[in-house]
Amino acid sequence: MHHEEHSVTVSAPIDVVWRVLLDVESYADIFPPTQRVDLLEEGDNYQIARLFVLVNGELNSWTSRRDIDADRHVIAYRQLETAPIVGSMGGEWRASAGPGGLTELVLTHDFEVRAAVDGKVAGRFEPEEADRLLEQATGSTAAASLAPAS
Repeated sequence: MHHEEHSVTVSAPIDVVWRVLLDVESYADIFPPTQRVDLLEEGDNYQIARLFVLVNGELNSWTSRRDIDADRHVIAYRQLETAPIVGSMGGEWRASAGPGGLTELVLTHDFEVRAAVDGKVAGRFEPEEADRLLEQATGSTAAASLAPAS
């Protein structure tokens, strides 16, 4: 299992950042790798959404459950239906108020590659290659997602 953590200081108060994080349907407008998001279900403290995201130059899609803790400004997510090389993926968006109206935004990922079948992951990749590609994609997608927030 891999763990990655990415953070950025945002020049906006926490309530503004929090509203942006909650509006998952607008992620395509603000997070460059995201092409489209369909909100499938929503309750008081959760959302289930299908995301369409460019990963390593290819359009991938997955369904995520987002559990919302408004008191702590944390959205914990886990993929219910994963992209082809992903075995599991989850993590958190965490926002915390900083000095002078700034907000610290942290995005974490906990992930592992899908198990190989007949020596191949997703019918295309050697396990080591799939692991490297997933690690690279997670890092670059997170960096691109956080870049416009700064």
